Amino acid sequence: MIIRNVMIEDVTSVSPKETVQQAYDLIQTKRHDCLPVMDGNHLVGIIQLTDIYEACMKDGRQTTLSKPVSEIMVKNPITIHPDAVIEEAAKIMRDKDIPFLPVVDEGKLVGVISESDLFDAFAELLGVDSGTARLTLVVPDVRGQLARIAEIIRDAGVSITHLATFRTVMDQYKIVVRVETDVTKPLIELLDQHGYKVIHSTH
Repeated sequence: MIIRNVMIEDVTSVSPKETVQQAYDLIQTKRHDCLPVMDGNHLVGIIQLTDIYEACMKDGRQTTLSKPVSEIMVKNPITIHPDAVIEEAAKIMRDKDIPFLPVVDEGKLVGVISESDLFDAFAELLGVDSGTARLTLVVPDVRGQLARIAEIIRDAGVSITHLATFRTVMDQYKIVVRVETDVTKPLIELLDQHGYKVIHSTH
């Protein structure tokens, strides 16, 4: 899944000359705790709710809120391209400990993506609320495991809707498969007959 499919395109921004009070008031009306700071058509920074709180603690509430945004904004913010994958955004936000990324294409701000947007995207990738059955298996790190499991499920007349793998310990993988079936027991038994133990299942 790429960024342009999950980003928020309707972007509210502030200018560096607006007051911190104005930025704070805007943040209170939006789902994000950050706002991009635009000087004309140029992205020059972001202002975060945490930055406002820290500045208030340091300089006092009234002093801080009357300052221009340019004095407390984060300058030259990290950005991401709309064709980047969501995993890249998640890695940047984790590594840099930031909750928000402006999305920039050819120098133009085209959207924003936040932690909550990523959570929604990963939930969709994992098939949460898809109405399907969820099976979790642990398999050794051996070539061809996914293909074999898929063949077994296919031969049982069941369709796979979502699939994810997670590396665990001792050269093993945890495989989460979502399948379209109302009755999981026969499929679980079939997988077990082929040496694939289902350690958890939900519907």
